[in-house]
Amino acid sequence: MKHYLIAAAAATVCSASMAADGPEFKFSGFGTLSAVHSNNDEADFVGSIFQPNGAGRTKSLSFAPDTKLGGQVSAVFNPQWSAVLQVVSQHQYDNSYNPFVEWANVKYQATDKLSLRLGRVATPSYLLSESRFVGYASPWVRPPHEAYGVLAITSNDGIDGTYRSAMGSANNTLSAYYGTSTSKIPNGGKFQAHPGWGISDSVDIGSLTLRAGYTSVKLDTDISSFAPLFGALNAFAPQFSQKYGPNNWELSAVALGANYDPGNWFLMSEIIEFKGDSLLSDSTTWYISGGYRFGNFTPYVTVGGTKAHVTLETDPTAGSIVNQALVSTTPTQRTTSVGIRWDFMKNMALKAQYDKVNTGSNSNGKFVVPLGNTTFKGSSVDLITVALDFVF
Repeated sequence: MKHYLIAAAAATVCSASMAADGPEFKFSGFGTLSAVHSNNDEADFVGSIFQPNGAGRTKSLSFAPDTKLGGQVSAVFNPQWSAVLQVVSQHQYDNSYNPFVEWANVKYQATDKLSLRLGRVATPSYLLSESRFVGYASPWVRPPHEAYGVLAITSNDGIDGTYRSAMGSANNTLSAYYGTSTSKIPNGGKFQAHPGWGISDSVDIGSLTLRAGYTSVKLDTDISSFAPLFGALNAFAPQFSQKYGPNNWELSAVALGANYDPGNWFLMSEIIEFKGDSLLSDSTTWYISGGYRFGNFTPYVTVGGTKAHVTLETDPTAGSIVNQALVSTTPTQRTTSVGIRWDFMKNMALKAQYDKVNTGSNSNGKFVVPLGNTTFKGSSVDLITVALDFVF
């Protein structure tokens, strides 16, 4: 993956300096034009929980899950101060492609090792957090769906700091952040985060990258489909209303990752241990992916899955009300993917990928399923995706 990140960074540098002694501005852009076909007409495959529909039930062939366009402006004022603004357009909660601000921050380079940023920054949850929207920077048509959907909020409003150091041939990057975010979801719902924090550490040793991270956040939720459940708990099982209420969901995750990329081939894996609260249960998510580069072609294979650790209520008063929601909100599924990337011209790559997705016997997985559907659980879904990624 480091191979593609370097290529993407080099290809997107397009600068226009205002003056020799003035600020230097750089503009870069990226995008993906993608079509996804699903053979299942009961549920929609979506790119994230923030999308209301996708491929499957709504349309057997959909451009919505992965298609996006982004632009970024960077400004360097002097060796200490710089700023960045990134705007992205992709399928959103309200079924539109209205652009949104993903990054907007000011950076202060305090020393040659320590930097601080204030504003909206990428949430450092994964190996590819900084480039997860840039399809050109990875071999796949999308980052492994199970893993990169666990911590779906991609940016944070607050402050972060990064300290870089070296020991022999090893380069270490230690980062921490503190801040909050608000995210809207389909059907008029939203997540409002209390101030949360996270810390991550990455070590680069030649072609090997190792990463460990921890994220902690508390959420208030406003989800219309859960309102009847919360109302019923208040009325008939008040002893459970605090445990399964809509506010103060304390969530955390530990993420471990490794990437080995000597140039001709790559092997990459991440595992996320998620601790849930209220209607979100604990889960374990993982993937492993590898590929080999034959000139301009890179075939690859990815296997991944997410397993919910749901503890059902045995109390007869609340069990019938709560258990169905517990099962539906934390997915279990497994995906096997095969694909190929073709770098057919400078700054552009064409990709094709086949996914076999199997949901758990008592789970809808990460698919969008209409209320009242009880037959999709335990389904096997075939997805075929063709994507054109580009940077400019």
